[in-house]
Amino acid sequence: MKPKKVWLCGFMVAFVMVCFAVGTTHAQDLSGWVGKWFKLTGKVKEWNTQDTEGDYFIQTQGNTVSVFLKITSWDTTDPSEPLLRCSGYDQGGGEFNQYIVDLHYLGGTDLDFLCLGIIVDSEHHEKFTARITGKESGEILKSATFKTMGGTSWKKSQFDPRSGKEGGLTLTGSLIPESKLPSWVPK
Repeated sequence: MKPKKVWLCGFMVAFVMVCFAVGTTHAQDLSGWVGKWFKLTGKVKEWNTQDTEGDYFIQTQGNTVSVFLKITSWDTTDPSEPLLRCSGYDQGGGEFNQYIVDLHYLGGTDLDFLCLGIIVDSEHHEKFTARITGKESGEILKSATFKTMGGTSWKKSQFDPRSGKEGGLTLTGSLIPESKLPSWVPK
């Protein structure tokens, strides 16, 4: 084949793939996930940094927490960046924590997609990419899994604004019925 024909065929294939990807990105309807609950196990391996006269002391520690995540809405207000809005709940250090989680849709199908998760408040922020896969029976979502593919966590120190905790984050879990939620989680 002549080089011009090879280049033209390659360009046509790339063009069709990009058009298909853009078309499926905006065609997704994830509203079937609204109202669903996930029970996730969150693991953070943190590096505690403390500023002592310009030096940093680094201490490695890990912790695990159970997180309950409710998908509250499928937001397509900005068609270029659709997202699942969620509420997250956990009990860390004997305290009840509630926070907003945005899962920005990156691509895939209604039952197997990638998302970018972002949790930000004044004390900490976490970002992760996750794959969510679901299985239907008779057009009803029966089961699903949630697994991060990478993530980061940062928490500000309560004692020194120049220090904090940084680390890696993993979240894994599955869909649960509302009846299986602990009593401390608001329904």
